Amino acid sequence: MGSIALTALLALAAAAQMPSKAVTLVPDFAPGSVLTYSVAIHSNVGTHIQMDIKAEIAMHILAAATPGNFDAELRFTQYTSTVKADNPTDQQSVAAQAAATDHAAQSMPAVHFRINGPQFTTVSRPQGADYDQPVQMLAELARMDTLPTGPTTVGARWTRVRTQQIPTLNFSLPLTLECQLTAVGTLEGQPSATVVVHSHGSSQLPPGSLPGTQQMAAQGLIPEATVGFDTTATSRYRLPQAILDLATSTTHDTMDIRFIGPSPQAQTTNTDIDSTATVKLVGITHP
Repeated sequence: MGSIALTALLALAAAAQMPSKAVTLVPDFAPGSVLTYSVAIHSNVGTHIQMDIKAEIAMHILAAATPGNFDAELRFTQYTSTVKADNPTDQQSVAAQAAATDHAAQSMPAVHFRINGPQFTTVSRPQGADYDQPVQMLAELARMDTLPTGPTTVGARWTRVRTQQIPTLNFSLPLTLECQLTAVGTLEGQPSATVVVHSHGSSQLPPGSLPGTQQMAAQGLIPEATVGFDTTATSRYRLPQAILDLATSTTHDTMDIRFIGPSPQAQTTNTDIDSTATVKLVGITHP
């Protein structure tokens, strides 16, 4: 019995050292198909404000799609958010902002994106600040730039750089995306691959970019602000079409503001935003 067990262990060890089979993750959508995703996001702004977003997104693949290259129109079929703040004044402010975003997401037309491999272009979108957050959510789902460009084996790593827009501050900063293929297997009879992406970046904001800067300057205060983004996302793709099946993420965003003014010591304020999100494919309609 001992020799049989030893033989089995040696076989397992040999298998563990064999290189894994390479997979290719190139999105291949049928033109005219519609993919429907459910989205759930929970955020804590500091320790006093909470927000929950529940949404459903329809992703319509337009004609002439080819592997790795396609146009898509994305729109919300559902979008609701709830907010809770400890301070009544904050509650009124964030509730009003959330209501405006809900209305914009539910009423806006589809946003048109173009994907050519890692290249990503927004072809058309509704204009206005209320649309910025919903459009950004749709763009995150449409992007494919975290996928490898060629055959890849488990354990392989690659890096991307993406520009993160902050419309409310009229500013953008580069994010570094560290990607890794962590698993290839079968789930519920469906071949799949899992990619983990750690994206991060920070930057000092240019002078005058914060809302209310002029009013603060009238009081003799000069704000110096730094923003930071840090997200870890785990995404599972159906093979061989590389269709996103499930994604979960945790995000830690920060804004640190240092006020330089007439007081002997500079004042600082820090805001942390911690979020968890789940995106799940709930249906595919073929033409």
